[in-house]
Amino acid sequence: MGRDGLVGDGGLKTSELMNPNVIYAEVPGSREQVLRVLKEKRISGMPVVKKGTRQLIGIITREDILRHPDEEQIALIMNREVVSVDLDATFDECLDTMKRKGFRRLPVVSNNELKGIITVGDLVHKVIANSQSSAKVSDYMRRRVLSCWGNTPVNIVNRVMRMASEYALLIIDNQERVAGIVSNTDLIRLVETKIEEKKSVLKSGSESQEWDWETSSVLYISKQKISLPSFPIHQVMSTPCITISESSTISECANKMLKHDIDQLPVTNVRDEVVGIIYDVDLIKSL
Repeated sequence: MGRDGLVGDGGLKTSELMNPNVIYAEVPGSREQVLRVLKEKRISGMPVVKKGTRQLIGIITREDILRHPDEEQIALIMNREVVSVDLDATFDECLDTMKRKGFRRLPVVSNNELKGIITVGDLVHKVIANSQSSAKVSDYMRRRVLSCWGNTPVNIVNRVMRMASEYALLIIDNQERVAGIVSNTDLIRLVETKIEEKKSVLKSGSESQEWDWETSSVLYISKQKISLPSFPIHQVMSTPCITISESSTISECANKMLKHDIDQLPVTNVRDEVVGIIYDVDLIKSL
């Protein structure tokens, strides 16, 4: 047992915690393929391998897609600076990497061949939820909470979240009450693909004559661009907003996240006022 009754077995292997049935994307491949999988599987990202192999070459997340609305190819969207852990790495080594880098997921490899993946959810559900920790939510929650009015357009909400580098946001109604919550998982399901067409005029002529015969041709370039709708965010928010008391233990918090299949919980005080928010990634700081 480690601090506050949490498991801290340095001999536990990453292979015992990872999911060997890892979902991955292939290069070459398209953004539409990734979007379809993210929506269907309700995941936030996946490793990228070279087509026809399991050779790890990158990682792609929903945030990457929203940051690059003009790009269609996975190779131009993914993060090539992927950090992975070896199949024989210990639990402590894996945990240290995730805490230092702030990663939500780590591909597990052997000779750079993808063998599985370990996520924050794996640690929260398999380790913290089963612990007897007495640590409180108030010790690990974030006291800054991003929020906006319920009539704010969806595309503006996405912009606000990107500027704040947050992946969840509370929705406030006309009575100044917390009415719901929206995450990047909700936004990615609303992504629309539109064909944008640009016109380019190409001119050519002869300058070697006293007279000039000029010709021109028009080239139309089509490109698929993703966008988000402009209807009010309250139409797609998750409600009622599931919360956790600041006096609850982190194991209670982990179990509540597991029960409702969510990554974050607004935190309330004894007066039922929202005083912060806690993400699953915050919980692993207790290990």
